[in-house]
Amino acid sequence: MREIRTFELDGRDAPTRWVIDRPQTLRVTRGQIWLTIEGGADDYWLDAGASVELKPYTTIWVSGTTDASWFSMSSDSTRAGARRLREMVRALFARRTTWPRIAISKA
Repeated sequence: MREIRTFELDGRDAPTRWVIDRPQTLRVTRGQIWLTIEGGADDYWLDAGASVELKPYTTIWVSGTTDASWFSMSSDSTRAGARRLREMVRALFARRTTWPRIAISKA
């Protein structure tokens, strides 16, 4: 399951600050969105259909440039994230050439 939230911005609204807490995708569904990512040198003007992948612990500023600009924020489910973590751990252990030997003594 994925979480998808849809937002509507008016051109008269002040830019809104967002702190991204997990990997998310911002997708413009209607109108045009102005986006800036703190620490980045560029601003982005995104038209309907455009999307941006956002990394966790990123701060962004978003504003609508026209009346009724819509965008959605979507993130992977925790299961998908856990699956990727398991795949990374398996890959790490697959690269090991020897397994540690553990001595077991019977008392």
